[in-house]
Amino acid sequence: MLVYLENGNQVRGDIIKSAVARSDMAPVPFTFEADIRADEEMRAHLAEGKTMTVGRDGDTVRIIKAQRVVGREAQGQHDSGAIRVTALLDACHQASFVRQRAIIKENCTLLEAYRACGAAVKGIENDFQIPRFYCPVGQTPTFQVARVLQEEGGTLRWKSGRLRFYRLPDLIKQAPVTAIPDNAIEDVDSGFLERHLVPWFFSTNDAGAAVFGNRDKPRLAAYAPFKNALRLRNMTRCLVLKKTAKLGFSAQINAGDVVSVASEKPLVVITAAHVFENNVDGDGSNQYSRLWLGSVEE
Repeated sequence: MLVYLENGNQVRGDIIKSAVARSDMAPVPFTFEADIRADEEMRAHLAEGKTMTVGRDGDTVRIIKAQRVVGREAQGQHDSGAIRVTALLDACHQASFVRQRAIIKENCTLLEAYRACGAAVKGIENDFQIPRFYCPVGQTPTFQVARVLQEEGGTLRWKSGRLRFYRLPDLIKQAPVTAIPDNAIEDVDSGFLERHLVPWFFSTNDAGAAVFGNRDKPRLAAYAPFKNALRLRNMTRCLVLKKTAKLGFSAQINAGDVVSVASEKPLVVITAAHVFENNVDGDGSNQYSRLWLGSVEE
């Protein structure tokens, strides 16, 4: 796994104890976590607020947490204990902080909402209009972005340095990027949780009459004010986890990609975690990718 510091120097693979590059369909769609063996000079580059460049696409992430791993190691006369870093995609990381001032925007695009939250996103493909975006004082903007995406019946994905919006029915229409054999897959049965965690929604119109979303399945009911029938149906549509897969290191697979599974309908990659574990302390080295796969449920 390629990792570069803010000054452009590459982090040597022999001092990376472990690293996970995680692609996810979330308002902050890429994260990086690593344990890196560091002397005093290296620790200065792994401090909170510093940036790193990670992976085959060279995504820039900003460190939001850096902590010393318990236990001290020495190499010669130099202290070389490990630093555990957690980093978020730099273009979106500002939207993950709790707000001291409220954000209220009307008839704006998703890109404009992101920028109002402090994000430095350059553009969003397939952007759309938002009737009303708000983030109250003391709330986190990413939760409000997730709410907007739910109302629109879609999701965001990050790939090749670009952020793109997909409506869920369009997401599953993509061509599969790879085929996964049966022996690499585990099934996930989530029918019980679906009934309790994926509600159908209802609202009222200007005349006070009830407006309903999708009530075709027995589910928990929830009230959502100021929503029309289309948005109520969109809010129930979601990706439901169906399978997990463990593959050889496959960094080219990202959240939002579609994969084919033997004798079944194609599934969407909800989360892709690419793991690198080194043997710097005598443990066995290991590289693999774990995928969480789901289908679109109405």
